Amino acid sequence: MKKTFICICALLMVLGIVSASFSADKFPSKPIQIICPVKAGGDTDRNTRALAQAMSKVLGVPVVVANVDGGATVIGMEQVLESDPDGYTLIINGTDIFVPKMMGTTDVSLTSFKTVGIPLIDNTTVLVVHKDSGYKDLKDLVEKSAAEPDTIEYGGKIGATNQICGIAMNREWKAGMRFVDVGNNAAKITALLGHQTNVINLSYSLALDYFKTGEFIALCLLGSEPNELIPDVKLASDYGLKNVDFSKFFWVGAHPDTPDEIIDILADAVAKASKDEAFLAYLKANFLTPTTMLKKDAETYATKFYEETMDIYKEEFLSAQ
Repeated sequence: MKKTFICICALLMVLGIVSASFSADKFPSKPIQIICPVKAGGDTDRNTRALAQAMSKVLGVPVVVANVDGGATVIGMEQVLESDPDGYTLIINGTDIFVPKMMGTTDVSLTSFKTVGIPLIDNTTVLVVHKDSGYKDLKDLVEKSAAEPDTIEYGGKIGATNQICGIAMNREWKAGMRFVDVGNNAAKITALLGHQTNVINLSYSLALDYFKTGEFIALCLLGSEPNELIPDVKLASDYGLKNVDFSKFFWVGAHPDTPDEIIDILADAVAKASKDEAFLAYLKANFLTPTTMLKKDAETYATKFYEETMDIYKEEFLSAQ
């Protein structure tokens, strides 16, 4: 009886291995869904849709995007964790993936998933003022904010990376800007247009029309190195100030129990998609940088970015909530 039980267990194990191998061999055999954990219309949504189109060409099945907004990206992430670990439901996120855990509202973060890869870097985050602001340049803004603390309002979304950016700018530049909660990117643009806030940060392409007309002025690039696609926008270091890096990466992950063989297929698809001509044209048009960081390399990069640009401001960020 005992010998029979052992044989049955061994057979089940073999069948399990064969089944897993078979499913990987046939993957993908139906549409793949990428959860975009923010509202439609912003840069994360646009980037996700461009990547989905490129991945669909590689994989030969539709790759569809579903916007699941809420909970500072947590609701979308939880939906992936509740899905089957079969590689058919993916998550895309960026630096905001770290914020909810940083705030203590959830345990879900990047390490809750298996990392597929990072296909692009957004080194286009700029500090923006209205043409009527009267600020000559970044140094002028910083000096005036320091001379009269809390009189210059920096508008953003509370509990997001742009709030951490405000803390970093004040600390590193000895500035005195006051953070005000005006909402997401669309709301920030509206607030600046209506003179309801003095300065905002956002990805350059989101306000391209306003930069072209001269209504908005990009005071500096919030990165650690120049972006050759927007050469006229200076770094903080060009003004003798420390560079504050709030560039963004866009990361793709899967359920933590997804078989490694399927992760390999998805990672290969991300790598090939990042070289797709249409995808590269989209990136260039939006001043974005293609990259091919996969699995462990991508996870290491994202974790290091968090430690060096976000975690160091955690205490001040939490005290401001």
